Amino acid sequence: MNGIAVFSNLTEGQRVRLTRLSKGLRQIDLASLAKVNLADITAIEKDRYLLKTRRERILSVLELDEETDAR
Repeated sequence: MNGIAVFSNLTEGQRVRLTRLSKGLRQIDLASLAKVNLADITAIEKDRYLLKTRRERILSVLELDEETDAR
């Protein structure tokens, strides 16, 4: 195995949170790296609306792809 876990049926927020935790990042660390505020990290992890540009920055830092049905 290559150490990569595959989860199905997760929301985008769940994927973001699990990936953040697997990388050893706190929410504030991710916010700093993505150049967004802490409330944006909370919003995406709770599957709340987030401006597309901010969402893209967070996903990019975590090296996650955008889901086609994402908000």
